[in-house]
Amino acid sequence: MHPEQIKALLRMKGITPTALADELGVGHSSVSQVISGKSVSARIRASIAEIIGMSVEELWPHPRPALRRTREQVQAMRQRVPA
Repeated sequence: MHPEQIKALLRMKGITPTALADELGVGHSSVSQVISGKSVSARIRASIAEIIGMSVEELWPHPRPALRRTREQVQAMRQRVPA
């Protein structure tokens, strides 16, 4: 789900990301990063999902892609490219 949709759903339930951060005892940037998908916190995600009334998987359906290539991926790329 798009981060703006998540924020809108929170506001419709009467809570802002900043208020949620205060409630959880974390910085507001932590909540914003989780909402945007830049950071992962099971506790923050679970709180947001509970407030909205949806599952974590519905709000963030795709796992974050790995930023690093595996050794096998690098070797396969090397084999495809002529030297």
